[in-house]
Amino acid sequence: MASTDRQNRLLLAEDWTRIYQSYKNAEFKSYDFDTIRRTMIQYIRSNYPEDFNDYIESSEYLALIDLIAFLGQNISFRTDLNARENFIDLASRRESVLRLARLISYNVTRNQAGNGLLKVTSIATTENIIDSNNLNLANQTVSWNDSGNANWYEQFIKVLNAGLGENEKFGKPIKSATIDSIPTAQYRFNTATLDTPVYTFSKSISGQNLDFEIVSTTFDNESLQEQAPKVSEPLSFVHRDDGKGNSSPNTGFFCHFRQGVLDQGDFTITNPSNNESVSIDARNINNTDVWLYSLNGAGNEDTLWTKVDSVVGNNVIFNSTVKSIKDIYTVLSRAEDRIQLKFADGVFGNLPQGNFRVYYRTSANQNLRMVPDDMQNIAVDIDYVSQNNQTETMTLTLGLQYTVDNATTSESTANIKTNAPATYYTQGRMVTAEDYNVAPLGTNQEIIKVKAINRTASGISRYFDLIDATGKYSNTNLFGNDGVIYKEDNETVDNFDFTTQTDIEAVIINKIEPMLANKNVRNYYIEKFPKILLTDLNATWVQTSKDTNSSTGKFKDSVSAVDYQVGNFTASQLKYIEPGAMIKFEAPAGKHFMADGSLMSGAADHLGSKTYIWTAVVSVYNDGATDPGTGLGPIQFNDVVPSDAIATQILPKFSKQIANDIKTLIIDQTFAYNNFGLRYDVATRSWQVIDENNLNVYGNFSTGKTGDVTNQQLDSSWILRFTNNGATYTMTTRSLRYVFESKREVRFFYDSVDRNFNIVTGKTLQDRISVLSFNTKPDTTTAFTNDVDFSVATEFRTAQGYIDSSKLELTHFDSDQDGIVDNPDAFNDVVAPTVNVTSKYVFQKLIDGQNGTQRYAYVDATEEMIYVRQSSVGAIGDYVDGSIVYIVDTNSFKKVNTTTNTTSEETNYIAHLGRDKVKFQYVHTVDGNTRLDPSVTNIIDMYVLTRTYDIDFRQWLAGFTATQPLLPSSDSLYNNFNASLSTMKSISDTLIYHPVKYKVLFGENASADLQATFKIVKNSEEVTNDADIKSRVISAINEFFALENWNFGDTFFFTELSAFVMLELAPDIANFIIVPKAGNQSFGSLFEISSESDEIFISGAKVSDIEIIDAVTAAQIKATGTVTTSSTSTSSSLSGTLASSSSATGSTSSSSGGSSGGGSGY
Repeated sequence: MASTDRQNRLLLAEDWTRIYQSYKNAEFKSYDFDTIRRTMIQYIRSNYPEDFNDYIESSEYLALIDLIAFLGQNISFRTDLNARENFIDLASRRESVLRLARLISYNVTRNQAGNGLLKVTSIATTENIIDSNNLNLANQTVSWNDSGNANWYEQFIKVLNAGLGENEKFGKPIKSATIDSIPTAQYRFNTATLDTPVYTFSKSISGQNLDFEIVSTTFDNESLQEQAPKVSEPLSFVHRDDGKGNSSPNTGFFCHFRQGVLDQGDFTITNPSNNESVSIDARNINNTDVWLYSLNGAGNEDTLWTKVDSVVGNNVIFNSTVKSIKDIYTVLSRAEDRIQLKFADGVFGNLPQGNFRVYYRTSANQNLRMVPDDMQNIAVDIDYVSQNNQTETMTLTLGLQYTVDNATTSESTANIKTNAPATYYTQGRMVTAEDYNVAPLGTNQEIIKVKAINRTASGISRYFDLIDATGKYSNTNLFGNDGVIYKEDNETVDNFDFTTQTDIEAVIINKIEPMLANKNVRNYYIEKFPKILLTDLNATWVQTSKDTNSSTGKFKDSVSAVDYQVGNFTASQLKYIEPGAMIKFEAPAGKHFMADGSLMSGAADHLGSKTYIWTAVVSVYNDGATDPGTGLGPIQFNDVVPSDAIATQILPKFSKQIANDIKTLIIDQTFAYNNFGLRYDVATRSWQVIDENNLNVYGNFSTGKTGDVTNQQLDSSWILRFTNNGATYTMTTRSLRYVFESKREVRFFYDSVDRNFNIVTGKTLQDRISVLSFNTKPDTTTAFTNDVDFSVATEFRTAQGYIDSSKLELTHFDSDQDGIVDNPDAFNDVVAPTVNVTSKYVFQKLIDGQNGTQRYAYVDATEEMIYVRQSSVGAIGDYVDGSIVYIVDTNSFKKVNTTTNTTSEETNYIAHLGRDKVKFQYVHTVDGNTRLDPSVTNIIDMYVLTRTYDIDFRQWLAGFTATQPLLPSSDSLYNNFNASLSTMKSISDTLIYHPVKYKVLFGENASADLQATFKIVKNSEEVTNDADIKSRVISAINEFFALENWNFGDTFFFTELSAFVMLELAPDIANFIIVPKAGNQSFGSLFEISSESDEIFISGAKVSDIEIIDAVTAAQIKATGTVTTSSTSTSSSLSGTLASSSSATGSTSSSSGGSSGGGSGY
């Protein structure tokens, strides 16, 4: 539907909305001055030709005709204008739009005041208060959770209690409730003020000084809010305790703050009439902060009148207020956020009579984001009456704990025109799917786009342990028998431009170093770089001490018993032993390791036994042989390693940082527009530059010529390669990823954006794939003795960008999350890819997916009749017709045709080194705050794009801000929107809020595989300026990607964009194409791009991404190579192996055509 709407809106000139638009903007020419004058003269000539024939301009009769024509034009204009202002679609005056919206009971939203909670971080008083240690706390500042003060809690409560009433000390709240799953209690100071309890302060937000107020805090059953202001009322505050300790941001004492200034006005109504109204002409009165009191004879505030809620269907006559409450009024919005107080008719509510006082707050009417750093060290002095009946002063210092971004502007006229009819349709309730997708737009100006999806419907038993049927929001522990694990090499591509040295430094910090820290780059280092062998040193471990997951000691020569020095103190292979390095230990002959780190005699043939262990070096004291004199050994490991364990290998430390001198070299090479590479030097554990004369661009990775300086371009050990076209650099990164797939039994609902933490350990909760111990070891019939664990790195995305829920990307498990993996041999243990190689391939076939997409899925080699051969097919007679033969040397697939005795190229398969039919366990974890209400039966995923994120992101995309804005959290969406939406939803539904992020296309801020250049052929028959064409193309692209044209999860089709751009720029351009910037992508790869359900497209294209060309040629679209569709073969002889490890012998065929290969489909 979104695609149809977008095409109707942008491309179809005869769409009904365009026709309607043409009528809306029609100029009624028949009623203008010239037309009326001409018509009148023609009428006189036709009907009174003999009575009047004086048509000279000086004639008095023509002057009368001119006067009548002028009056006719003015009357027509006013008639047309008045007619337009009576229809909400046509009205242009805001006052008219407001009145028309009010006619269908739509309450226009004024600006929202930024508001939240400030935590009391310290407290002080002028009163003499003595603590249990006989310390006078007068004028002493006591900080909350002060680690340097053992008695801080006692002192804090004593000082606080001094300012509270006698019967309202801490522990005796005025009222209490559970708000947002946190126990909350209200208290109030025993203040001595005669004013309203409002304390003002100012802070600079986004470069402007704004006024804020600390106000009394109260709550209802759902949310915290401001207590109605009243003269002489004491200041109220709340205590909250989320059960996570005093250091938690949600535990402590809090005061409510609001942006703006509270004002008041008094008025008198002597002779009230039905539906009396009173106008308040102050501008920018916010949407919530209006209170009305009637005054008694002494002029004091008496009764607080009840404001009728501003919801659809509510007004001062018909509303949901309790019948017994008669003192009611409603607040109507006027232009510029002025208001009007509207009273009842004397039947359904009392008529107002007497003196009244209205409180209202004017706010900034801006989209504001207040971060904790902006709102710290706010000091407030509160005068209170002590138990000795003396006036004392308590000083509170407060600070913001969470980002507050709930301030919004008033509802725009365009939004009113859209939201009023839609909200009238929903009638203030959400029942149908359309209700859920329409109603939220009218509740809060911060919501600019929303999409609701019913994830789970009625029928799920509340007694079923897995409340979330998808397993995404509940802990999951699943087992399967159809696991497939494999590895694949990748080369990812990114681009950057530069002007100054600062630009290159930013690239190093923001692109290069983050890439070096990528887990897939670490996987590449572990797999590709050779380990350091120690077998000739006879280095055995001597344990000095051990603790949980830790041991200390030193190395000795098992033959000479001499202690070994390590690190910089030796020239042997032990020089690589330093913090961050990993060491492999093997058990001595006749023994094996146990899980507790001890050695046991006998073979490693039972559960928990190991023949080797890997451990990481935590620290090295001095030369690694000298005892530090602390009872600990000089070398510390992060695991328990027993004495007599034999060190056999070292995996040198992998550095993720680039030294300053190398950064300088990168800058110099880049400024000179040289091609160069970046390699990792194991000898120095540092990154080094490979200059263009030594860089082997085309060879496979090898460390054989690493560091070669013969200027023969022999060094192919680069991890990052930098090439340029004279203007733009392309950065190619080598990496390796492990992929796990379940063919049918398990689906993996994993979200890499949602990082969950264990509040006790402070560590990230890790999803895990375990290859279970009862799998057999590769090439044997013996079972493993331990599970082999892998950590889930991220979800798996197809080439079109869709998440494939049957797959996950894995990385090596890091149980203690110290950045050093537990077992770098894990994949080799499971697969043994270097032994019996031809039997270690798993295969995937290209299949059709959803929405017209394609993806590769695992297929069983036996079922698909796939055979593996090293170099050629062999005798065709050895195969069944239709068999598929994989040729290892050429990485290609051949389909056998026994009828014609030929083979043809097959391009729908790919092969990977790996293992199938793996028995596995999948553990998915969520944090303790993720809870689903078991009493409801429908789970509605509410995807929300917020106005603040939209504005911040567009400013970052335009280069006005340097830092990419963060998404609002699900908690902040809940806090900002749930109060209004929860009253509209069905009682059986629960709402799960998801922030929506932008997916940038084309520009430098897009991901490498989505960056592109638009190439334009100008119309040779038109005279146009290149700069003007480029600017107009960017404007057309931005209009195409306007927010109203897209929905979350949409698919982009370049043909739509091309048609729109051609339509907008015709006849100035003749052709418009898109060419990917990534070197590993071909023309057409960006013709279709998908987005996830929490993504929406935005264009990042700039004028620099537009190129004017003379004609569309193969060179211009980077079309290279040949496409092979079929080949024929004749017979010769060779034997080979079936992919499922069965064998066949016979002759092979030698192909006369070139091989196109299966290649990688990702």
